[in-house]
Formats: sequence, C-alpha cells, structure tokens
Amino acid sequence: MPKISVIIPVYNTQKVLHRCLDSVFGQTYQDFEVICINDCSPDDSASILRRYEKKYPGKMTVLDNERNMGQGLSRKRAMDICAGEYIAFVDSDDYIAADYLQTYVQEMETHTCDVAVAGFTKETDGKFRKVDPPAGVWSALTYPIPCAKMFRAAFLKENNIHFSDIRRGEDIYFGLSQFYHGIRIHNFSYHGYYYCFNRNSTTGSLTYDKEHEKDIAEIFSKFLRDHDISVLSAEQRECVEYTYLSNMVNALVTYGHGCKPEKMKKKYAFFLSDLREKFPNYRGNSLFGLFRPKGQTAKIRLGVGMTMLAHKLGLDRWMFWILSLV
Repeated sequence: MPKISVIIPVYNTQKVLHRCLDSVFGQTYQDFEVICINDCSPDDSASILRRYEKKYPGKMTVLDNERNMGQGLSRKRAMDICAGEYIAFVDSDDYIAADYLQTYVQEMETHTCDVAVAGFTKETDGKFRKVDPPAGVWSALTYPIPCAKMFRAAFLKENNIHFSDIRRGEDIYFGLSQFYHGIRIHNFSYHGYYYCFNRNSTTGSLTYDKEHEKDIAEIFSKFLRDHDISVLSAEQRECVEYTYLSNMVNALVTYGHGCKPEKMKKKYAFFLSDLREKFPNYRGNSLFGLFRPKGQTAKIRLGVGMTMLAHKLGLDRWMFWILSLV
C-alpha cells in the first residue's frame, strides 16, 4: 500500500499538464500513487495522461468521467478508490516543489493531526507571491482549499467527508464538514505548492453576473441539511456563522464591486434575507470584530468586521452602494 495518494483532477490543461505531472513524479519521496481524473477534457489532456500512465505503470491510474463533473466530484471519485494512508490534492494547472511530499509526510508523522496545512506560492502573470493561511480552525473554515495540505485518509473516509456537487465553492462544504467532525489541524511554514492563477478558471472567471452569493447560500443550505449543528458548542456554531459571513462578504466585495447600485441592492437584500433565515441570532456573534477572531487573517477580519460594524450603525447599504460604483 502506498503511503500517499496524490489526486489530480484534470480539465483542459494540456499546455501545463506536463509541468504538473513532472513535478509530482520528480519528488524526493517516492512512496506514492497518482490518481488522475480526466473530466471530459476537450483538448489533448487525455492522451497526455495515457502517455504518463504507460510511462509509470503501477504508479499512476487514470479515471475517465463519462460526463463533466467538476473538480469536487472528480476528487471524490478518486478518494473512493485511493489506497494511501495520506491524501494530497494537486490541481493540474499547478505544480509542487521537489521536496513537497517529503516535507508533508514528515509533518504528518511528527505531529498528531488529521491534516497538515501550509501556505503556497501564487504565480500571477510571471510574478510570485507567498501566501500564508489563517491558523487553527480557520485553516479548514476560511482556507478550505484542499491543495497545499495533506490529509489522513482514514479521517476523511470514516467521517464520509467529501466535496459538494456545487461547481463554485465546492471546497467550502469540504472544509465545513472537516470542522464539524473535529479535525485536528497542524499548521507549519512552507510554500512548496505553486498555485498558478488562471483567469479562465472557475474562480478566476467569476464576475458579479454569476451571482456567487447564491452559490454560497446553496452551499450552506446543503451543509445545514446534512449536519446537525445543534450538537456543536455555542463557540463552534459561531465559527460556522462567521464562515458564512466571510464567504458572503467576499462574494459581495471581491466579485460584486462595480456591478452598479441597482444590482448591488438586489445582491445585498438577498444576502440579508438568507442570513436572517439561516442564522437569526447573528447579531450576538462574539467573533465579529476588527481584531478578532484569533488566528484569522487580517484581510478577512477587516472585511467581516467592517461589514458588521457598518450593519450595526445602519451604514452598510451606503458602504455597498459605494462598492457597486468602483
């Protein structure tokens, strides 16, 4: 049985797929299997995968989806058959440093945890920037990306933790489910995952016309249907509520700015209605603030804190009106 299962969903990445696969097979640590899922790629990705599968017999498996399923369900399909003690996710347009798997295995085996979490290096138009994640539970909740992490496979499988079938933000559900089941998180400093920002990707192509706030609402509706949060502590429920707010604020600010006042008015009204329905006691959340919660990134603290402060003072509609113009 391999120590690590490396799961790579593939869609339309023929130009950079070689770079990704070469970085995986060029690791200093070699006790791993690779499972690639071809998600009905219209380009030459499928033939590239077959060549690598032939080059690395017994080490690489290629699954072909009968229909386009998206990254989340493609990853889930691989998770159902993977044999490794640990799981690492890599996206096919990204790549990893040569010591990536070795570094993560050492962290997993040195610390008692279900997931080891580090930062990543973001490449945008040839420029590189190191990005550090939030700490503690926020590494699952507001940093839900599956990449730049290594998971204990048994934890995910025993608790039936998987991705949602919602195309945009499927990893939000994945992170919430980990938190619900009490995942033990180990944070460490490392940036060996190279995230290559693609303006044509699902995330990179988001605009206000795609109404990402409705995706967030749907994801949380599914999570609340599937998980009884009444069994959580009051503090844990506040964390779930905070996660909802952080994602909604991101949808409105990052993807909603410039949409013009009339459209923003509808977006914000939808957000408030959904917030009051899902979390009627949100005003009493002790985590809202510019300098809390502990472990959260300054950017998210500022976004959520400013929004809820403006909401408390009755200035929130004016704030989002201004955002709709810029």
